[in-house]
Amino acid sequence: FYTGKSHKIGEVHEWMTQEQERGITITSAATTAFWNGKRLNIIDTPGRVDFTIEVERSLRVLDGAVCVLDSNQGVEPQTETVWRQGDKYKVPRIVFANKMDKTGADFFKCLQDIVDRLGAEPVAIQLPIGSENNFKGVI
Repeated sequence: FYTGKSHKIGEVHEWMTQEQERGITITSAATTAFWNGKRLNIIDTPGRVDFTIEVERSLRVLDGAVCVLDSNQGVEPQTETVWRQGDKYKVPRIVFANKMDKTGADFFKCLQDIVDRLGAEPVAIQLPIGSENNFKGVI
């Protein structure tokens, strides 16, 4: 939205009917955006284990990755798989805890999962303001 590529917040660009119906990404999709005079090439990859090869293909060419965690689930088995793939290709990563407004959201459990299950040393650069029904945003 902020780059001008999407015309409304929440707009989705899943192109396959099956992706739209199931609300998931099945094939990797690329888009380009410009921000502060820089060109950003963004590749959205599937998060489900069934489509792991799509993630691996993309990781081979990325300069960096954003790993999105469901804040209710924390690190899941597929997260571990993708993390190992990122290690294999030496891709720097940041992690974003999504769905902080949902029941069971726990940002600090996500951080601990990153330590315990991924063997990484996370540094929180943003913190949620509240969670679940009390979620107000991030600082």
